[in-house]
Amino acid sequence: MLKPLIYILIVVILFALGMELNLFDTTNDSVKKETTKTLLPIEKTPKILTEEKNQTNILLPIKDKLDKDDNLTKELKKLVDKASKYFQKSEDSEAFKIYDKIINKSKNSNNPKILKFFAQAISAKALLYTIYPNNDTDAAIETYDMLINKFESSNNSDLLKLFMRTRIEQSKLLSKDDLLNTYDELISRFEKDKEHRFDKEVEEFLFAKSFALMDENAEEAMEVLDGIIEKYQKDSNEKLPETVQISILNNIELSIITDNSEDKYVDLANKYLSKDKGTAPLLDMLNIIKNAQDINQEEAIGEWLDKHAEYHFPDWDFNELEKWASNMENIEGQKRVKKYLQVFQKQKNNRSYPEPTIYSTDTNVEELTEETNAVIYETDDVESIYENSEGNPYLYEPDPYLNDIYQQPTYENPEYIQYEDQYTPEEY
Repeated sequence: MLKPLIYILIVVILFALGMELNLFDTTNDSVKKETTKTLLPIEKTPKILTEEKNQTNILLPIKDKLDKDDNLTKELKKLVDKASKYFQKSEDSEAFKIYDKIINKSKNSNNPKILKFFAQAISAKALLYTIYPNNDTDAAIETYDMLINKFESSNNSDLLKLFMRTRIEQSKLLSKDDLLNTYDELISRFEKDKEHRFDKEVEEFLFAKSFALMDENAEEAMEVLDGIIEKYQKDSNEKLPETVQISILNNIELSIITDNSEDKYVDLANKYLSKDKGTAPLLDMLNIIKNAQDINQEEAIGEWLDKHAEYHFPDWDFNELEKWASNMENIEGQKRVKKYLQVFQKQKNNRSYPEPTIYSTDTNVEELTEETNAVIYETDDVESIYENSEGNPYLYEPDPYLNDIYQQPTYENPEYIQYEDQYTPEEY
């Protein structure tokens, strides 16, 4: 048995060696052929050149788009300037045509810069519809809809702010209920913004809502203002934002009107506002009016006039206090309150102005310099200018809202959009 095993072992070893050396491979030539093929050099485009080529292909359409947008921006600027000139000359039909052209050229853009021109034209066109001689409220509402529908789903904060303001302006053309509902919708939606991009706008809408409520529901107006005040409960003596300052003062006034306790608002005012030159006179005035319901305030009002002789209630409206005084049941208290309100109103109306330098036509104009700020009148009768203070041009105070109404958007301020700011302290 041993020999056959040795023989078999020798055969196996030889077979293994043959496999290792490819002695039994019949396809040896074809494999060599294939191997030779794969070893031939392959021409490749250098990686850097490929990347540059691909990058060029990407940049070309972007550059073309930027050039196109830049050219459109320049064109829209010219159109806005042209429309503004027609607006100023009351050539409404020509202004309408150009605003329509701006809208059509910009409405399909996704570029916020161009869309601001779109908003500008919408605003100006709607304004034209609402003023004399057009007075077409329905057309203004439809015009505002164009902007609202386009910007409502935007993610751009600037465009969303324009959307908000436009919603408010449109609601003012409908009804007070629509306006209040719009404030509620906007506050509810934008106070949830995770990035807090619209905190200022939400605060302004709360403030405006409180003003809209004052006539019909003073207590609800107070609650709205409380919402603003509570956001700024501070331990430090930092100056509060203007909206919060006014909210505190308004709630003191509303507390007096509604016969609610104003103690917490007075405490806040004493803490944050008593040293402010713009609010201290208001605090003193409100305290006098409150006390006048029960006792004489002659001494207090004399002190007020001495202490605040230069204060003229630049932003204060006495309408709510007047309505409240007219409905008071205590006749003696009513007389005192009305008497002191008249004193404060007189102080508001008697604003002092620097006396102008008057020159007659005999004056050598060439000797005047810019430093004199001289005013030349075509008369030698200087006294006639002052014979009636109501006719004195320096005692005329222009209505601030007229300037807003006739102010036109400019290219330098493409975000400009016209608002009636009777409810808001600022804008947009």
